Amino acid sequence: MNVASAVELINNSLVYKPGWTFTATDHTNRFEDTIVVRVDYPALNSNRDQAADGYQQEIQTYASFPLVVRDCTDEDLFFQVLTAIGKIELHEAREFLRLKPTMWAPFHPHNVDGMKRWSVRTGDRMVDDLQFGIA
Repeated sequence: MNVASAVELINNSLVYKPGWTFTATDHTNRFEDTIVVRVDYPALNSNRDQAADGYQQEIQTYASFPLVVRDCTDEDLFFQVLTAIGKIELHEAREFLRLKPTMWAPFHPHNVDGMKRWSVRTGDRMVDDLQFGIA
């Protein structure tokens, strides 16, 4: 698939949950046959101080990630995006899983100890938690 087709498909075809938007851009100025996909989505503020009140504050956040599209079919491209959506959802879940009474998040992906605990159990690299927002 060429880059222009991939950008067109993502920008004009994808629908997910309400409030989720997908924006693809050409990234060939940095890497051959590559695009960057930005996903903007609504979320609840998962900060510890929000946990006791049931996460009442809504925020808008985003994740972005590169994709190499050279050898992709349409379905391959959609699969790559869906795989990234799964990672976004899992990332959010790790922020929200907390323990009473302190509301500590054992696998929080924004702190080193949470990243380490996750990495030990999954084999994922800690740096993978830093991927969102790289582009």
